[in-house]
Amino acid sequence: PPPSPHLPHCIFIVPTPTMKLAIVSTLLAGAAAFAPSSVSRSGTELAATRAVKDGPPKSGKKNLTFNKGFDDPVPPQAEGLIGVLPPVGYWDPLGLAEKRSAEAVQRSREVEIIHGRFAQLAIVGFLVPESYAASGAYGDDFLAPTGTALEAFNTDPIWLALTFGIIAALETVRILQTEPGNRVNAGILENGLYSMPTPERLEELKLKELQNGRLAMLAFAGAVAQELVNETPLLVNLQG
Repeated sequence: PPPSPHLPHCIFIVPTPTMKLAIVSTLLAGAAAFAPSSVSRSGTELAATRAVKDGPPKSGKKNLTFNKGFDDPVPPQAEGLIGVLPPVGYWDPLGLAEKRSAEAVQRSREVEIIHGRFAQLAIVGFLVPESYAASGAYGDDFLAPTGTALEAFNTDPIWLALTFGIIAALETVRILQTEPGNRVNAGILENGLYSMPTPERLEELKLKELQNGRLAMLAFAGAVAQELVNETPLLVNLQG
């Protein structure tokens, strides 16, 4: 029957398998953003930790010097970590690092870095297809009807399955070719894709990658949640 003119109209959203999968991805990405850090003990990394506990170091290296004023002590399992930055310093409100072994903390750092890399690619995977859908480059049925990247679960499941299959294969090769505790190296420098930086520059780049990955994981979680709520492409939301 038609709705009563005296009652407000309501919209009911029925969860679908697509929504459930996206929500699980959101929760995993958000949790990974706050995983504990590694126990690598290189000189530069130790300098970063000492800076938080003892005040700014005398060297004054860019992006690796921090101000004193963070009260949370760094547990032995996580000493030497990078990524302890103002304003939160060493941030582990649940005390996860204190409850785990040094090897488990190292594993958490590996997972955090890998998830950060995937999240950075995922954000690109949202914006690029949605821009093509908005321009009609692949036809009116591409990512139809909403034009959001999440529509790929409904409109292009085969290509989506192939994408996940490639990711799984690459991850399997990475695990087989590396040892626990040393699984964060993507082999880019060894393959000559970039010039080999100095040790100090390499530590700075590692810190930037970690921070960009953390930001990307939060951005991915926000993108999925936003598109589930209003079914509007990201670029459209940004344009108001």
